Amino acid sequence: MKALICCLYSTLILFSSFVASYPAGSLHWNHRSILFFAPEKDRYVQDFMKQTLMNGCLLKERDIVTIIITRDGFNQPADLFSPKDIRFLEQKYNITQDTHTAILIGKDGLEKYRWGEVTNWSHLTDLVDKMPLRQQEMTSRQSRCAI
Repeated sequence: MKALICCLYSTLILFSSFVASYPAGSLHWNHRSILFFAPEKDRYVQDFMKQTLMNGCLLKERDIVTIIITRDGFNQPADLFSPKDIRFLEQKYNITQDTHTAILIGKDGLEKYRWGEVTNWSHLTDLVDKMPLRQQEMTSRQSRCAI
């Protein structure tokens, strides 16, 4: 009986770490994500943060959440992932420690696009707008960001 309880407990611990990992293994995700990995909080991270604010309406309209993870411990939003979760993500997405890597993840949880230090926001929004699910979203909602 003790062996069975220990086995179930071990399985629960292993399963919970995968459940906490991002993105979930679900077929449907409620938003798109950009994961931005960097060696440290440097000028590229600062630029990304500033541009995220400047493009906030376009990102929100496309249900894109941005997440920054640096090797020196800066994370935005803070406390979203444990160190174990971050290691899992770095392995899952094959992140090189000394480079800047941004990854667009679709609502299906799959990687859609990958780039480096500088984000081309126009290309990124065009890419998202060409996705089938986004095409459906655009027919049911008008743009909130139009001037």
